[in-house]
Amino acid sequence: MHITAKPVRKHLVIFVLTMVFLLGVVSVSAAGSPHTGIASNPNDCATCHRTNSTTGSPALLAQDVYTLCMSCHGSGTGANTNVADGVYFSGGDDLTGNQNIGAAHTPDGAALLGGGFVSYKGQPVTSAHNSMGNVSEAWGNGAARGAKSALTQAVTCTSCHNPHGSNNYRMLRETINGHAVSVQQVDEGAAKDFDTEQWGAGVDSLCAACHGTYDVTSAGAGSDAAMVSSGGYTHRVGMSFDDGGNVNPETVGFEGYHLPLAQSGNGDLVACMTCHLPHGTAATMSDDRDSTLLRLDNGGVCQVCHQKQAG
Repeated sequence: MHITAKPVRKHLVIFVLTMVFLLGVVSVSAAGSPHTGIASNPNDCATCHRTNSTTGSPALLAQDVYTLCMSCHGSGTGANTNVADGVYFSGGDDLTGNQNIGAAHTPDGAALLGGGFVSYKGQPVTSAHNSMGNVSEAWGNGAARGAKSALTQAVTCTSCHNPHGSNNYRMLRETINGHAVSVQQVDEGAAKDFDTEQWGAGVDSLCAACHGTYDVTSAGAGSDAAMVSSGGYTHRVGMSFDDGGNVNPETVGFEGYHLPLAQSGNGDLVACMTCHLPHGTAATMSDDRDSTLLRLDNGGVCQVCHQKQAG
């Protein structure tokens, strides 16, 4: 659904001052983003906020953050990136006149980098981050792996993204769950690319903000018995794809599968998103395991690199 802001001239001064107070921001132009703010055009705030007759907090036009974000980034025409279905939509208008942003590098209908919250590649998701504001704990959040601990706030879209702007890639917040997050910009120029993996340096700091005990960079983490004390062995991150003789999946894929590079231009290191989709996946498992946001069916992400054969 495309939200059209009505004129609010006589309340403009009150509206701007209220937004400064509520949001604590004076310049909110998002890096490489169609989102704008009070520094460039105060009327743009009215696309999402009202000081009167609102249904959500803080002064939102929807009852909650997820619903507001999906009004543009869902199946409507308010944005080119439909994160509900994990697809690029060339017919979406980003509300600021930048029609078809990213079209120079992104085919219409291309699968988005983050997966989808409702469906992905035409299939219902089998696991996803619940961003509707009713999840307030996370696995490995300051506790042993395999255990949950409370987050500083319930998970919504704005738990990870700052719609008003950020120095990080894809408007990722610079502080999440009380932890600093720094993700290098890699494609935030005039022509964006929404379907090519270009995770910048530091991308693991995003996941580690809530799942810190899984952010293990030490060699031998998959076979070191000492790791058992914090929940068991774990796959190392921040390592080269071809570490220990494993096959670099960008040159040789398993049965046609190729996993994405993680820190492009920085040694092509394995990161959390090498194997996991941050929004949601439609991968299926033939046994009773959860799909745990994995990119490929039946743990196929393992075979892409390790290519172990039966026998």
